[in-house]
Amino acid sequence: MFLVRRVCKVERKDAWQVAKLLRDICTAYENDNGRNSATIYITGTGTPAPDITVCAEWLQDTIESNRIPNVPDSVKRANGEMFPLLQAYDIEFHEVATDDKIAERT
Repeated sequence: MFLVRRVCKVERKDAWQVAKLLRDICTAYENDNGRNSATIYITGTGTPAPDITVCAEWLQDTIESNRIPNVPDSVKRANGEMFPLLQAYDIEFHEVATDDKIAERT
């Protein structure tokens, strides 16, 4: 199992708009592709943080590349609106240390 996190570094004035667009993107993948539900959160606007970021994270069983034919049209539109608002963008992949994996590897 993996935790995938999209991290968008933004200016304060754009944080909530990026959160809306990121939520719309994640909802489209959940509805169209069966992706697990994502949590959207903001750091640095109302909480201490070195940067203002908007993040989306979700769990998935495997990591596979996203094929262009599988990208919903609404995601393409929302990405087009969102990317000009970003100062930086990263996607992170974290392997979840499940009880089974820990037992196998220790």
